[in-house]
Amino acid sequence: MLWRGRTFDPHNNQQVMSYAVLRLRREARDVFLLNHIKSLDYALIARHLSLSIADVQAHLADALYEISRTVDLIERVRPNPKPSEAEHPNV
Repeated sequence: MLWRGRTFDPHNNQQVMSYAVLRLRREARDVFLLNHIKSLDYALIARHLSLSIADVQAHLADALYEISRTVDLIERVRPNPKPSEAEHPNV
């Protein structure tokens, strides 16, 4: 169980991405969220987290790599979705 009592849906892209971000190490997650959600540039993130710009770049690269690996893994192992009636209407 994930999401405080709700079941994780591997077909829900938002849940998959949230899961991938939550799995990141703290530093990589902080840098990723500040860059992609708050739209801060490397210099502002470095100042905010007391890091060098090189460290910010390294943490962001790590975050993107780990997110990509997690999403790829989930996509490979998730079961095929059941066809909905909208996809296969009775003719």
